[in-house]
Order: sequence, then structure tokens, then C-alpha cells
Amino acid sequence: MKMNKLLAVLLTALFLTPFLTAFSAARAEDAPAFTADETAVLRGMDRSWLQGYTPSTAGDRWTMILPVRSEMAKGPVTAELALPAGRFSLFKNGRKTVTARMETKGVWGVRFAMDLFPDQKNGDYPCVIRLTGKDMDGKELAAEIPYVIRMRGAKEGVEKARAEITEVKAELSVGEEGTIQVTLANPCGATIMEDIEMKISDAAGHILPRGAETLRAGTLGIGESVTLTYPVTVTEKASVAPHVLKIDLGWTALGQAASHTANYTVAVRQEIRLEQGGLKMVPAVTAGDSVNLTLPLMNMGRADVVNVLATVSLPGITERQSVLVGNIQPGETKQAQIVLCPAKDIAGDFSGTLTVECTDQDGNPASFQLPVNLRVDAPKPAADKPAAAGSANAEKPGAVTWALAGGCALLLMLLATQSLVLRRKMHRLEEERL
Repeated sequence: MKMNKLLAVLLTALFLTPFLTAFSAARAEDAPAFTADETAVLRGMDRSWLQGYTPSTAGDRWTMILPVRSEMAKGPVTAELALPAGRFSLFKNGRKTVTARMETKGVWGVRFAMDLFPDQKNGDYPCVIRLTGKDMDGKELAAEIPYVIRMRGAKEGVEKARAEITEVKAELSVGEEGTIQVTLANPCGATIMEDIEMKISDAAGHILPRGAETLRAGTLGIGESVTLTYPVTVTEKASVAPHVLKIDLGWTALGQAASHTANYTVAVRQEIRLEQGGLKMVPAVTAGDSVNLTLPLMNMGRADVVNVLATVSLPGITERQSVLVGNIQPGETKQAQIVLCPAKDIAGDFSGTLTVECTDQDGNPASFQLPVNLRVDAPKPAADKPAAAGSANAEKPGAVTWALAGGCALLLMLLATQSLVLRRKMHRLEEERL
């Protein structure tokens, strides 16, 4: 059994060996061929790069020693100092190639000595150190090490240090926390911005920094841009209106302090607080009659609610019927009133919605819906025959009235005739007495 286990282990090792070798080779290929060794101290250096070594300038001559480490290179290594073409020139010859040799185990000493222009000014000059060599099998090795040559000591800089604020965005609401995003760009061609600081203030005192007043943002390279996020708190007293913010920037460039101040206008908003009262509407109506729908709308916010529109959708009665309520000022109540007229030939229970739409002063929309239910009853049928007979009998008193009126007229005529006869008799008796 022990022999079988030993044989199995050996076979497994034999099977895995090619894969382990390939894995090790892959890891070696992933590693850079050359790296800067910040801890090495070579001839001519008073300290390592980690301890603060810097290239030296004597007269118009610039000298740099760079220790380069490689675990794969064999023989000499070629180093090229390449500066991008631009309007700022640093060396009389903008391109320099040197041959480096191993000075300590695994470390090559790359030494540049280049002539400067006599009128050289302070500036930051990005460059690339390109390294090439061969390994023990003659395979080509290559790597690039980015570097910035910092020229100091002159009376003035190669350009004026400046910054550009390219964009300001803000998400601010009354009584809430928010952020202000400032996009900062470095438009300089030979000046790096370091130790960047930013402050934002509101003259009205309604937009306050949340946390530290000063935001520190580190370094911004030549031609680079960065978006800084400044946290703020908007007070409850803030007006819903544009606010002018003062943005103060400070940084260090070429060893000297620099600053920039700009004003930007941002909007402070408030969530639309359009509250609704109770919906007033009868639950049932007779077909053919009209029904009134009334909804009180109250603006509980600090800003105008604009273009308030109420729309009823009650399939079977109306697909869409709207009324424009208009603008509602803070603390004001307005009524949304709609008249519905069900047709005479419909009946039943109908359900739909009442939708209220509006915007704030910046055009941001808001809306809400309420359910609407209405029962439409059919009209009452016409009266039956007994009812008609009763109605006919009800008309008889009119004929009696005319008969009574005729009888009264006849009595009046009879009385008048009797009066005339009596007068004649009295007149005759008086004549006989005479």
C-alpha cells in the first residue's frame, strides 16, 4: 500500500511539473523588465531616491542618476530620456540616449548629463525614460518609467500658474444635505498644481459646508482635470431661488502659493408639497343630469406650484376631461372643479381616476392620482294608466269652475231684471197717489 501511495505521488508530481513550470514562466513574463530602485545608493549619490535624492543643476548642466533594477537583464542596458514636443524647451538637445552598466548586483546605473538653455525658467517637465536590453537568452526587454523634471531656482516661472473651473453642478434642496461638484482643470503646459484646497461659501448663509470648510484634493498634473465633490447642508430658511456661490481655490505651483476665485449661480429647490383636501362628489346621479366634482388643492411648500392641471378619466362617461387650476402660491388653496354629464342612455357603476399634474418654477414635474367612483341610475319610467285616469279626473274641477261662473252670471242677470221690475212698480204707485 505504501508503495502504491508513493507511486501515485510521483505520478502526480510528474503530471503537474509542466504546468507549474509554465505558471512560473507566465508570472515572470508579467513582471516588468526594469524598475526604478528607490533604495539603492550609487556612486555620485549622497542618498537614495526614497531619502530625497534629486537631480542637480550646476551652471547650465543638469545631471541625474537613476538606479534601475532588473532580475532578467544581462549585459548593458540602453536608456533614453524623451521629452514631448511642445512650446516649452528644457534642453538644447531634447533627446538623450546613454548606456548603463550593472554597478551592483541586479542594479544598473542610468546617468544623464544634459545641457540646459541659459535662460531656463522654473517649470515642471514630464518625460519618459525608455529602457531596453536583453535577457540571458537574447530576448529583447523593454520598459518605460515616467518622470517629471522639476526645475527650480530661477527668478520666474516658465508660465503663469492658473486653474480653470470648467463645470459646476449642484443638487440642493431646502432643509436637506446635498453636494456641489466642481470640475477643475490644469491648462498649464509646464506647471503642476499641488496641495489643492477648495472652499465654497454662500453670502446669504443658507448653504453651509458639511464637515470641514476646506476640501483638500492633492495634486493635478499638466493638462489633467478632476471633479471635486463638496458636501453641504441647505438650511430650512433657504429661499427657493438662485444662489450665488463663491468658490475659492488655493494651490502650490513651482514652489509658490497661487489662488483663484470665481462666482457661480446654482438653484435651490424644494420638493413640491401640493396637498389635497377631501374630494367632494355625490356618489350617484340620474342619467342625463350633471354632477359637480370639487377638489381643494393646498400649496404647503415655499415656492409657487406652476400650471396645476386636474384631469378626470371615467371610462364610459368621459375619457379625458381637464380643468386648468393655474399657479398656486405658498400657503394658498385653490379648487379644482369639473362638471360631468352622463349621457341619458347609460347606467351602472363607473370607476376611474382624477389626476393632478404640476411643475415647480424650474419645470420639474410632479403628479398624483385619486380614485373616482360614480353610480349612474336610469331615469324613472313614465306614469301608468291609473295614474293617467287620476290625472284626467284632476282636470274636472276646471269644467265645474266654468259652470259655476256661468251660474253666477245668470243670477246677476236675474237680480238685475228683478230690480228693474220693482223700480217700475214703485214708479206706478207714486203716479196713482198723485
